[in-house]
Amino acid sequence: MTTRRRDWAVVLARGESSRMGRPKGACRLPGDRTTFLERVCDLHRGADHAVAVVTLPELAPIYADCVPASSVDDWIRHPRGGGTAASCLAAVERLASRATHLWFHPVDLPLVATDTLRRLSEASRATPGRIVVPRHAGVRGHPVVTPLTPWLGLRPDAHDGPMRALIDRCGAAVHYLDLPDPGICRDFDHPDDLTGPGGPAP
Repeated sequence: MTTRRRDWAVVLARGESSRMGRPKGACRLPGDRTTFLERVCDLHRGADHAVAVVTLPELAPIYADCVPASSVDDWIRHPRGGGTAASCLAAVERLASRATHLWFHPVDLPLVATDTLRRLSEASRATPGRIVVPRHAGVRGHPVVTPLTPWLGLRPDAHDGPMRALIDRCGAAVHYLDLPDPGICRDFDHPDDLTGPGGPAP
């Protein structure tokens, strides 16, 4: 019997945003009243993905005020330490019985295009056992779409570092999908990124 596919977007919002000076998910683009967190959640809900947000326990109340309650299906509060790897694996542990595929999307990439999600979905459904990593102009980006199974058994308190290293360790085959969307790698780390050269137009 074929298992029905269940896609969950996992918004990675556990960083301390020290360079930005405030939680990145609470930031807004110039002239936009929508927070980064709400933009990312809306993008995935438009693709019929359930949405989970991984964040620090102390940031959860701040982020809860940044997005309508109906936009988030689960809040995953994970303590400090472990970097992106721990965020990803905390989501795997929490969603193991509810998801077949996860879309890892950092909260500081709010400019991903809707058509990018469509193309990633097509690639993932064509190769459901592979991890699909988008690229733009040779640069790896997000969201990364992955089957949940290869990540099972990896404990969040036992892994540290970036997602790339975790993908290498989990052993699943990777499919790189080249896309015309610069939003997949346009992150925002510093206040000048919001208004300075190279920032989004108001």
